[in-house]
Parts: sequence; structure tokens; C-alpha cells
Amino acid sequence: MARPRKPTSVLELTGSFKAHPERAAARKSEPVPSGEIGDAPSYFDDESRKCWTEIVGMCHVGTLCAADRLIVEHGARVLAALRASPVYADAKLMIRLEATLGKLGLTPADRSKVQVIKPKGNTNPFLRNGAGRR
Repeated sequence: MARPRKPTSVLELTGSFKAHPERAAARKSEPVPSGEIGDAPSYFDDESRKCWTEIVGMCHVGTLCAADRLIVEHGARVLAALRASPVYADAKLMIRLEATLGKLGLTPADRSKVQVIKPKGNTNPFLRNGAGRR
């Protein structure tokens, strides 16, 4: 089975397009998803709602949008089901959760590939205001 294609937003965060600009050129015609992920669905119970909030809170800033609601919903439901009966946890549910978290970039392997973009300019607030200059 082929490895699933990484989302463009994750490739941007990991700096892959800087190392391989041809990858960015190949994805220029991709539709750009938009809209906020929003709150948990209204039909969720309290535990599923907590799991939704937890998953969204763990995702990298700027990677989730309205188009990702279904995968986050799936992950929240699976996580809530596992937490409801951890003693009798089904191995299939655990595998599903691991796959879903991987697709959202929440596994240690995926997380290690994300690079934090440092702000441009001087971040020292004293130097920005002219303090320390002679």
C-alpha cells in the first residue's frame, strides 16, 4: 500500500518546499481550503466535545480548516469511545485512532518534522524601542 500524500499545509510548515521547490510547483493548482474549523458538532455528547477540543488544540496552528471537520469528528468519536471503556479497548479502535492522529500530524514522527518559523526582525522589545543604543 502506498504511503498517503502529505497535506500541503504540513509540507509548508516542515520546510519541504524550500528544500524541493518543484514539489510546490506541482501543487500550485490544488484548491485552497478555507474557513475556520469551528466548534464541535452540536450533536456531540460532552465526552466527544471534550475530545474534539483536545484534538483541535493539539494540531499545528494554521493546518486545520472547515474541510477538516470530518476527520477531526472521526478522531474525536474514536477517542471518546476508547476513553469510555479503556479496559475493553478494541484493538481496531486503537489502530483507527493512531491512523487519524497521524493524518492530522499529531504523531511524534510527524511532529518532529514541523519547523517553527521565527519572526523577522529584532524580537528584543528593548532594542525595538531604541533602548540600548548610544
